[in-house]
Amino acid sequence: MKKIFTLLAVMLTLSFAASAQGLVINEVDYDQPSLDSAEFIEIYNGGSSAVDLSDYVVLLYNGSSTSLSVYDTIALPAQFLNPGDYFVICGNTGKVPNCDLALTQATNIIQNGSPDAIALYSVPSLSYEDVISYEGDCPAPYVEGTGLPLAQSDTVVVDSINGRYISVGRYPNGQDSNNNSLDFVRACITPGAANLNTEANCAQVSGISRPVQQFSLVMYPNPSRGQVSIDFGKDGSNNAAITVYDILGNQLRQLDAKVYNSIYHLDLSDLVNGVYFVKVNTTAGESMQRILLKK
Repeated sequence: MKKIFTLLAVMLTLSFAASAQGLVINEVDYDQPSLDSAEFIEIYNGGSSAVDLSDYVVLLYNGSSTSLSVYDTIALPAQFLNPGDYFVICGNTGKVPNCDLALTQATNIIQNGSPDAIALYSVPSLSYEDVISYEGDCPAPYVEGTGLPLAQSDTVVVDSINGRYISVGRYPNGQDSNNNSLDFVRACITPGAANLNTEANCAQVSGISRPVQQFSLVMYPNPSRGQVSIDFGKDGSNNAAITVYDILGNQLRQLDAKVYNSIYHLDLSDLVNGVYFVKVNTTAGESMQRILLKK
């Protein structure tokens, strides 16, 4: 049984995994000139064997002294990432080439630092596979060694004037000495390709490639007393496969649902209070959302 992402993970202070499978956060563009519509996170498999991405989640961490919390969790799809290959998460496929997973939020998906962090978390081993802390040091375990300094941020004033797109990425490609400030450099973006070490002659991003099929739906109310409405909207389907998981990733039920008038009513009233995850599969794609039961 596959483990899905879990909030329990973000409450545990655990040691980093030994990266035996070679997965790293390879490149991040968290800020662009004008609107942040081309942000992305690139994962790279530097190991010698394929890795099932569904065993991992990406955690976005707010390192502000007034917050210190995970502000978003991104579940990765059930697919294998081959050695030497890349997986790109983006908010806008029209802006980011080689995007593999397009999120429903098209802009401002990643906070701009001072400091913030991104972690790759292994659910089966309950450990942090890789972390980058940028524009300063986030508290452990959301930093490796020393975080990237503010001077190494991915956007400065001159970039906004010239319309350049800059990222922070590992150089050489995939390098991991467990020290963020040594492993990452500020350079031209290369989503889905080997990283560079130059800031010169960076072009603006454009193009669409390999987007994963996504669709939008709304689940409400959330928190819920037990009855949850799943609104498929314009992406409505006559049939949907609905799977419910608990916070530890245990599958509680699987339903082959008939959808009428684009809305399905899911009864969770027999479950105890807590956090659950509802995954919906249709011919339009896949969506997963967190539901809080509070009766």
